Amino acid sequence: MAPEERRTLVLETAANLFATKGFASTTIEDITDALGVSKAVFYYYWNNKREVLREIHRRAIEALDRRLEAVLASPLGPAERLAALVKHHIDVIVRHRSLVLVLLGEATAAEDTLEDRRRYTRRVQELVEAAQRAGAVDPAFDPKILSFALLGLCNSVAQWYDPDGPLSPGAVEELFARFALGGMTGGGPVQVLLDRLRETGPA
Repeated sequence: MAPEERRTLVLETAANLFATKGFASTTIEDITDALGVSKAVFYYYWNNKREVLREIHRRAIEALDRRLEAVLASPLGPAERLAALVKHHIDVIVRHRSLVLVLLGEATAAEDTLEDRRRYTRRVQELVEAAQRAGAVDPAFDPKILSFALLGLCNSVAQWYDPDGPLSPGAVEELFARFALGGMTGGGPVQVLLDRLRETGPA
């Protein structure tokens, strides 16, 4: 196994344990035992658990940022961009569930991680505000609160989604995009927007 592949494997194992047991309750020995390797493997990459936690946070934020950048760079209109954002955000959660759970749930995050989360939320708010200016989202809603609600809705998927369950990732993304935009627009243009998004492909 290549060094970077092993690093990712150790990281993902640590994320699974942090998500289930909590950061404070997980030891380095727990991580290495789960992998069946010595502690020397862990210390080859990191000096302590805190460094692992920060890398988990960084990778989760980077995955979300890449998808947000794709949405912002797309030729889609404001409402379609919101639909695309919901789908991309949930896709990151499904693909990197443990990383995102640790990002969302770990109370001991460093200040730079917290600032990254705030920055991401502000950029989502900018998408909401653009949709409001375009008449696609009810301007009566406070865009900041609406952004919190939208992200809270998407992030909830990390708590319950089961890849072995009856819903495919695509089905969850479609359902949540329809539900979220239906609440913001009143439901009328939602299906038209989602159909248009399917025709143009993912952002």
